[in-house]
Amino acid sequence: MMYPPEVIGEVLALNDIVEVISRYVDLKKSGGSVKGLCPFHNEKTPSLSVSADKQVYHCFGCGAGGNVITFVMQIENYDFAEALKWLADRARYTLPQAADVEASRRRLAEKERIAELNKLAARFYYENLKSGSALAKTAERFLDMRGVSQAMRLKFGLGLATSAWDGLHGHLTKLGYQPDIIARAGLISANKTGSWHDRFRERIIFPILDINGSVIGFGGRILDAGEPKYLNSPETPLFEKGRNLYGASFARKAKSKHIIIVEGYMDVISVCQAGFANVVGVLGTALTENHARLLKKMNCESAVLLMDSDEAGTKAALRAIPPLTDGGLAVRVAQTADAKDPDEFIKKHGGEAFAAMLRDSQSHVTFRISLLQKKYDIADTEQRVAFTKEASEILAQQGGAIETDAYAKEISDFTGISPEAIMTEVRQKKDAQTRTLADRPHLRRAKGGGDEKGLLDARKTILSLMAGSPAIAAAVAESKSLSPNEMGGGVCAEILRHTFENVSGKPLETADVISRFETVEEQSQAAEIMRRDMPFENAAATEKGVNEMIRVIKRAHLNKLLAGDLEIKAANALLGEIIKLDKLHIKINLSGG
Repeated sequence: MMYPPEVIGEVLALNDIVEVISRYVDLKKSGGSVKGLCPFHNEKTPSLSVSADKQVYHCFGCGAGGNVITFVMQIENYDFAEALKWLADRARYTLPQAADVEASRRRLAEKERIAELNKLAARFYYENLKSGSALAKTAERFLDMRGVSQAMRLKFGLGLATSAWDGLHGHLTKLGYQPDIIARAGLISANKTGSWHDRFRERIIFPILDINGSVIGFGGRILDAGEPKYLNSPETPLFEKGRNLYGASFARKAKSKHIIIVEGYMDVISVCQAGFANVVGVLGTALTENHARLLKKMNCESAVLLMDSDEAGTKAALRAIPPLTDGGLAVRVAQTADAKDPDEFIKKHGGEAFAAMLRDSQSHVTFRISLLQKKYDIADTEQRVAFTKEASEILAQQGGAIETDAYAKEISDFTGISPEAIMTEVRQKKDAQTRTLADRPHLRRAKGGGDEKGLLDARKTILSLMAGSPAIAAAVAESKSLSPNEMGGGVCAEILRHTFENVSGKPLETADVISRFETVEEQSQAAEIMRRDMPFENAAATEKGVNEMIRVIKRAHLNKLLAGDLEIKAANALLGEIIKLDKLHIKINLSGG
């Protein structure tokens, strides 16, 4: 953040949320809060509630909520810094030039410097490809052979790294840049003797842009035989593979709510060249919840996973489904039947066949069931029953009753087992999955909503309890039984970090927690967590509930790890950790409150 927490806290303290919101909304007393018509959606009955005690607001109609900074961001369409300055000016408070501000500015300056270097490097590589040199002609012939048009080369800014050990290094140092910052950008590295050399040599270069169109890194494809075939920029202050997608800026400009996800640079370019601009590619890493957030930021509502047709591509599709569906995206899966990847498919069959393949894509549930079907001989009664039971496990993970019923009918059609019997099996498995959660008062809303809703509710509820009870926070922190990486990332992970950093004799202030986040969406999520009511009647029930929620959270995290590609030894170790969870118990002393 641009300002340290104490500065933000002072600005919050000087701006009463009721007074600020009263500038825009006619508020009237209602119980322990004040209410008014929400300015963020049309309504006739007041649903905006403002709490003077907690210094937060929440609309029960549209879900808007947060602290006074959130409100100003929403009502004035300001970013975090602009809203903070507006409130500081209102209170005649001068924002200080604190050390943390300077450190943040230094980090921002470094990112801007790296962005400058990346832009210059992209231009350098592009000019190399157009130079007419022997290597450039080889690269151009390679792109001709791959069917990449001149328009696509220009659109994606394709370039060439020459065979020189210090071609880019020499070019950038002549422009006045020092080796240390060039290395921080991931463009050069030092050998054992301390000499600097270019990271990319004799490779076709693919500039990687963020969703705003800034060059944040590069990918390089080797021209001759050798390994690695593809080489990416290392992680830098500007570039993280797990948070970016190739072609995202062009897909965003396409303004489509439906995105095609492929595996490689050439796949993205080939699909785009065939007339489908709404395509992105992964950068040599598994799809994560951060990628789902990026897609949502691009206003994406659904995605088609178009992975390679081999076993590795199938595994990649299966791993990609959970983070995307958890991120709120509708997911379908397509595979190229007689081609190893989308690039080859389009070259063989053309754009119309590609469009037809997309139309024929399967829902992620149908895809998983069709893979499962290949394991069994449906003609054999025992195997048919075993298949149906395993397919019911997949259906039990789905939330919607209508969706589940439709798939049950499909399974019934090719197994001959009645839909009623399949639905009974699904309900039994769903009950088994969520029985522990459904029996808890704080998780009753998750009943019938699938395991993921119960998990999210467990995370949110334990955060609310820890923020409101120093005793619970201290007990969990001391036990080291819960870590931020088990909280699914995002707001939940950050609030847990903040809670552990501030274990003391006082509950966390709601407005302070919200102010740790800069976007309206994150602040609203934090506000929803912090305003939860105490779900337990007494100390014994609280202790029991806290332990159960931690077990639920840890079990989900371990199961997610177990679903990855693991050696047998590692998988057995995880299974051992899951078994130990039944014995986990944290003693909480709530006698002092």
